[in-house]
Amino acid sequence: MASKLKIDPPLLNSACPWSTTLEDIKALYDSPYTGAVTIRTSLLEGFSHDDSVHQYTFFTPGTTIPANAPKGEDSKPTATASSSSTGADNTSSSADMSSSSSAGPVSTLNTLGYSPLTLSEYLGIINEIVGQRHLGTDTPTKKPFILSVTGTSDEISMVYALIANAAEMDEDLRLAMEVNLSCPNIANAPPPAYDPGQLAEFLEAIGDSKSTYRGRMATPESAPRVGIKLPPYTHISQFEMVVAALKAAKSSEPGESCVVDFLTSTNTLGSSLLLNDALEPVLTSESGTGVGGMAGAALHPLALGNVATFRRLLDRHPETKDLAIIGVGGVEDKAGFDRMRKVGASAVACASALGLYGVDVFERITKGGD
Repeated sequence: MASKLKIDPPLLNSACPWSTTLEDIKALYDSPYTGAVTIRTSLLEGFSHDDSVHQYTFFTPGTTIPANAPKGEDSKPTATASSSSTGADNTSSSADMSSSSSAGPVSTLNTLGYSPLTLSEYLGIINEIVGQRHLGTDTPTKKPFILSVTGTSDEISMVYALIANAAEMDEDLRLAMEVNLSCPNIANAPPPAYDPGQLAEFLEAIGDSKSTYRGRMATPESAPRVGIKLPPYTHISQFEMVVAALKAAKSSEPGESCVVDFLTSTNTLGSSLLLNDALEPVLTSESGTGVGGMAGAALHPLALGNVATFRRLLDRHPETKDLAIIGVGGVEDKAGFDRMRKVGASAVACASALGLYGVDVFERITKGGD
């Protein structure tokens, strides 16, 4: 259906620290095993990242984390050690797969916010990468970029305008917008997707923005697709609330029923905490508690359940049955990819595994290697 975001192969990264820089994004774009590239969540004016507050760590569930354990990239487990960690935003994606693959399933906890780079800076990076295609030096296939964004509903309208203008100016750009309504780490700003009123407000802004730009694009396919990134839900009433909001958000565009084209499910699980062997929080955070969002292998069963439940509920209604789902949460191998596809994911994305294994993880998932 035209309303779905076309990702072929159906494998990509989700918004994360390892899709922050030009180098990160180009490596993801150049991989023959990714069907799209998701840019780290950005704001119109950027985010004030602070390494001493916004952190992440790799950990193995059920193990003790020593006090003063390394954080960030240094926390990646190896064949001889598996520990913890925070890190700077602009980190490299190149982990040694041979040393880390024997560490077993690995999860992450993060207290990160958003990217320090602005949306305009990311549009410039995308233009630079796609511009090199004209020289015949890079991937010949047009690959979609999903710009993960956030802000107020009014700001999201401005964001869509910037992305639509960029797509209108260059027919080689395949752009989509993912509105992140699910980050659990921003103090005094709970994820809007848990609140039906806020969710409806964002959906209305998305619909108005798409209507404004309808007809300006060269072809319907060149218009930026729009999705929303959702948090984990744990009760059927929460899923039904989202589906009801999507049903009510009817599109005014020909051939489309809903104002959004896809869902990304699921973001990190908030209210998660790691204590070290001194019984102190492993990470810092904006709230000062060290509580953050959990992802990776420990999230996988909940993520599968969210995707399966949404697919079942969306398929019941003509207004929502054509929505695609990007399934995210704990996928690090082909078996995990197959499970996500089985429960209804149109495409599968990963973040923690990308941070651990680097871009080679997509070949690992595709070919079923260790």
